[in-house]
Amino acid sequence: MLYNRSMCADGQIIRSRSNAGLKRMRAVLAGRERGALVLEGERLVRDAIRLGYPLEGLFVGDDSLELHESLGGEGSLVEAALLQQASGLKTSPGVMALAAVPETLTFDQLDLEGDPLLLVVAGVADPGNLGALARSAEAAGVRALVLLAGGTSPWNAKALRGSMGSLLRLPVVIAADALQVGAELRDRGIRQVVAATRGGKAPADHDWAGPTALWVASETGALPDSGQGLEPLTIPITGEVESLNVTVAASLLLFAAGRGGSQAK
Repeated sequence: MLYNRSMCADGQIIRSRSNAGLKRMRAVLAGRERGALVLEGERLVRDAIRLGYPLEGLFVGDDSLELHESLGGEGSLVEAALLQQASGLKTSPGVMALAAVPETLTFDQLDLEGDPLLLVVAGVADPGNLGALARSAEAAGVRALVLLAGGTSPWNAKALRGSMGSLLRLPVVIAADALQVGAELRDRGIRQVVAATRGGKAPADHDWAGPTALWVASETGALPDSGQGLEPLTIPITGEVESLNVTVAASLLLFAAGRGGSQAK
C-alpha cells in the first residue's frame, strides 16, 4: 500500500481541523474536489488495501486503537471528534481514507471473452441506487459496469458505501453517448436488452445465452431508440403498481440471466 505520511508527523495525533488531509477529505465529500475519492468504514478501506489502491491518506480515530493496530499501525491517528466532523456519516465509522479516482476503462480494456453479462446504467442520479445496482451486478456475475455520463459518479462516497466495495471490484466504463455505447456493444457481437416498464418480453421467455448487455435507466436516462437493436424486457407485476425501482428491476433481470454462482467468471 502506498501511503503519504507527510500529512501528519509520525507518532502524533491530529488535533487540528486545519490538517491538510482532513481539509481535503471534507472538500472531496462536499464535491469541491474531483481528483480523489473518500472511503469511509473498515470494509471499504480494507477492500481498497487488498485490491492495491494507492491511498493518499489513511486516518483512524484515536478511539479505534485496535483497528489501527489491525491495519499494521498504518495511517494517522485523528482525534475522534475531528474525524466525526470530517465524516459524511451521522456516526463516524472510525476510519477514513483518501484515494485517487481510478482510471476510466474503455471497452478495449474489458475482458469480453466467453459469455459475458454487462450492465449499462443511464441517468441514475441517486448514489444509493447506483451503489445497490453495482452490488447486485457483482453478485449476479456481471463482467463490467457501463455508466453513461449525466448520472451520479461511481466515486461518490454514498455510492461506494452502498456498493459494499463492488464499485472498487467491478471494471467500470464511463461513456458520454448512449448511441456510441450501443454501437460499441453491437460491433462486439453483444446482444442488448433493455428494462421496459411495459410492452416487452417476459424475462423467463427470453434466451439469455450469449454475450449480453442489460440497459437500465431512470426517468431521465437517455437510451438508444428501439431501432438500435435493444430488445425490451418487462417484469410482470400485479396490482396498481406503476413500475419497480430501477435497482429492484435490474436485480431481477440480472439474476434471470443466470450468470451468478458457479457460472460467474
